[in-house]
Amino acid sequence: MSLDTKHPLYGKRLADWELMEDSYHGERVVKEKHVKYLPATPGQILDGMSANQDGYRNYQAYKMRARFPDFVSQAVEALLGIMHHKPATIELPEKMEPLREEATIRGESLQMLIRRVNEHQLVTGRLGLLADIPDGAPVGVLPYIAMYKALDVINWDEEARDEQSRKQLNFVVLNESKWVREEFKWSFKNKYRVLLLGELENATGDVYQMGLFEGDKDATFNESVLITPSVAGRTLEKLPFVIINSTDIVAEPDDPPLLGLANLSMVVYRAEADYRQNLFMQGQDTLVVIGGTDSDEVRAGAGAVLNVAQGGDAKYIGVGSTGLKEMRESLVNDRKEAAASGGKLLDTQNREAESGEALKIRVSARTASLNQIAMAGAEGVQTILRTIAIWVGADPEKVVVTPNLDFADDTLDGRTLVEYMTAKQLGLPWSKESIHRKLQEKDLTEMEFEEEMAAIEAEGDGDGDDGPGLSEDDDTTGDQD
Repeated sequence: MSLDTKHPLYGKRLADWELMEDSYHGERVVKEKHVKYLPATPGQILDGMSANQDGYRNYQAYKMRARFPDFVSQAVEALLGIMHHKPATIELPEKMEPLREEATIRGESLQMLIRRVNEHQLVTGRLGLLADIPDGAPVGVLPYIAMYKALDVINWDEEARDEQSRKQLNFVVLNESKWVREEFKWSFKNKYRVLLLGELENATGDVYQMGLFEGDKDATFNESVLITPSVAGRTLEKLPFVIINSTDIVAEPDDPPLLGLANLSMVVYRAEADYRQNLFMQGQDTLVVIGGTDSDEVRAGAGAVLNVAQGGDAKYIGVGSTGLKEMRESLVNDRKEAAASGGKLLDTQNREAESGEALKIRVSARTASLNQIAMAGAEGVQTILRTIAIWVGADPEKVVVTPNLDFADDTLDGRTLVEYMTAKQLGLPWSKESIHRKLQEKDLTEMEFEEEMAAIEAEGDGDGDDGPGLSEDDDTTGDQD
């Protein structure tokens, strides 16, 4: 039984995942795929596309002149910045507190793990998280969390075993193949991890089992390799694995949220190649001599002499510029469309007159999909942490992961503070305690109201200046008529 077998839905989504990964990693990776993303022209194909043939050499120059736009990578970085300008809130039982700062085998914190989860959600719309513990780990060592890209989760099953059971993952195959160093040499090793709940055929058991399978060319399943991982003697009755999509944590894949932007990137890439090819050809006119010359060697340019037979003629012919304007305008329009759908979602810095509430409404309307991504990512991390809690004997209900959903950068600036105090002096029924609460909401103070007022009074004793709107005589509260 070959472990390289793919789930049917994996094959349907593979092209989209590869497109998103390549678009995200940029021009070098895209150009390495050659004709997959930039087809050769008919003339290049006729001239031959094998190495050292004219068609191949012309194609390489054609591809080199083209520019691939970084729409996807710019959008992902911009959206991650929006999602993580405030950290997620993470609650853990005391026994699991070490995971807060060191949750993965790389030593990453949970905050960094959530950011990486969101990154994969934005790029491919899918990833997997596995809770694992090294075989023979000392007592007290906590499981760590390993992340798997969409391309590495190759097979799965979540069908219910009978009519009384609910759906849950009972079978997962993860591709861990990689380059391995042996002294000074590197070789590629096929490696697969199988996660199984019960037996492979009938799934009659309820205990989590895991097996690692390796092979130079292929790897096959062998039930005798399976082990039952445990922590302090505790086994699991579920797979310590969760699949996270862009909007949910079920096994069925979602569409990548930026797939349209990646497709548009490829449209611009191919149009760029044609446009720059035409620009190149504009400067490559061909000399045509009518009637022959007195010499077998023909030279052109400054200082050259061309002797043409009587009655003959010489002229340059080249590619016409017809259509260049339309090609240029088409590229400009495509780039504008990409900017509108990608990293330009929130132009908050250029809206000086926009109120905080209006900003929040506009942001909520334009980032509904970001809410779903953030919530699904947090739910997935919370699910794997609760599985670890069960495994180590902690209370899973004490694990709570709350994502940041405040995507508006509505920082309270000095001008707004002056406007608040001016409005209060003009009769706005707003107490100092309410103003202080607003300052706390914007993280401008950590003191309670009474502490703040005591500090202000102490400062007033030193310089006799309470500042505008802070005197007890002109306090305005919501109880006024």
